[in-house]
Amino acid sequence: MFLLVICVFAAIALIETAPLVKARQVKKLILYLCIFLPAFILTLLLSLGVKLSTPAKPMGDFIDAIAKIFSS
Repeated sequence: MFLLVICVFAAIALIETAPLVKARQVKKLILYLCIFLPAFILTLLLSLGVKLSTPAKPMGDFIDAIAKIFSS
């Protein structure tokens, strides 16, 4: 499964980034990689069986803090 994930993500990366590199669209390439790399890392960890915690509690705390700032 580990090798399959790497192969699939490598194929997707080549297909998606080649036109951006060819057209010298650096900003779009950086944006794409900022989204693609975390997705790759999380998928790789999941394929290795690493238990990942849910971000729901920290996100809820953050939203509550922001709501308190704007409600005051």
